[in-house]
Amino acid sequence: MSLKHKIVAIIPARGGSKSIPHKNIVDVGGKPLIAYSIEALKKSRVVQRVIVSTDDKKIRAVALRYGAEAPFLRPKRLAEDTTPTIPVIRHALLWLEKKENYKPEYVILSQPTEPFLQPAQVDSLYALMRKKHADSGITMVAVGRTHHPYHVRAVSEKGLLEFDNPALHYAHPQRQMDPKRYAFGNVYCFRRDLFLKELKIEVGKRVGLEIDPLYAHDINMPLDLEIARFLIDKKIV
Repeated sequence: MSLKHKIVAIIPARGGSKSIPHKNIVDVGGKPLIAYSIEALKKSRVVQRVIVSTDDKKIRAVALRYGAEAPFLRPKRLAEDTTPTIPVIRHALLWLEKKENYKPEYVILSQPTEPFLQPAQVDSLYALMRKKHADSGITMVAVGRTHHPYHVRAVSEKGLLEFDNPALHYAHPQRQMDPKRYAFGNVYCFRRDLFLKELKIEVGKRVGLEIDPLYAHDINMPLDLEIARFLIDKKIV
């Protein structure tokens, strides 16, 4: 695949995880968790640079050891428990523009807590965006019947359980009747200019690339970590 556009990958990785201390560099299958995302992005045929945005010197050292760039330490105000992703990405892009005059056309956003990202998924998502003339794209996984929006429940103000949309639930009594719905998978891609203009990740015309849910495994809690270790140990993913 020939490159016609500048593409940077950004991995946001703060050091203050509460559920799993220093989660982003915890050992998973013999190497730090963040190493999986870095290696996948570096093997991509379309990504030109891999930047880790972190506030933590230990994470920065690990990122550099595995071949990523970590040219700055993120301000503490952008590394709180409640800090959203958008200002973190904005900070990284504006830092690269100000300090290096580097303005990529596209941005890949990958979370270090999703270790099973594959280089081919990144390349295929970008290729799909180019084919469809899209401004952003995500990998995605199909939502099963248990979590399908037609069949989820809500608790009313009286504390009673009700279908969120009873009419749609009862109109689709069989699984085969449910229209497909999708959840986020493991990576985003979007145009830098529209992101900075709208401060949204899924900007403009959007597309989705369906992937196997195994590759979207996200590590948030200790059980998620043990599952990832099991999948790696048994060579399932």
